[in-house]
Amino acid sequence: MMHAANTEPAAAPVGVRLFRPEDEPAILDILNQSIVERKVTAQLTPATMAARRGWFAMHSARRTPLFVAESGGDILGWIAVTSYRGGREGFLKTCELSYYLDRHCRHQGIGSQLMAHALEACRDLGYRHVLLIIFEHNLPSQGLAHKFGFSLWGRFPNIVDIDGQIQDCLQMGRDL
Repeated sequence: MMHAANTEPAAAPVGVRLFRPEDEPAILDILNQSIVERKVTAQLTPATMAARRGWFAMHSARRTPLFVAESGGDILGWIAVTSYRGGREGFLKTCELSYYLDRHCRHQGIGSQLMAHALEACRDLGYRHVLLIIFEHNLPSQGLAHKFGFSLWGRFPNIVDIDGQIQDCLQMGRDL
């Protein structure tokens, strides 16, 4: 069974592929790392398999794929394509990306591999615009966004409250 990396990443090459059901525990482990760190997600309660069952089902659909970065049998990170404002037909050509990396695998180019793969998939799926929602203090994610041609499209001032720490959230976007 594949799992989230719990040591320094293996020297094996990193591949990006669609997630499989057996990846679900590792995907949740990586998300829960970020929830516990309380720095990059507004979700404050750890995710459970029961609570995420519908989310995994949604990301099994062709138009909203979920990709994992894998090396040596370990899941190192993931990126999800989500319809923007689902159910509103005027946004049909717009999607949002969410991504998380195992804490031991950050700053190693894995986010770039995931982003490049997801952007190509978004083009193939017919999306015209891609959005990211990034906390203002999350400079690594902002750097990744800029590297891939995203720019600031909006700011939500003082919208995030994590344990009394108030901060802005940035909406970054790009055309495909």
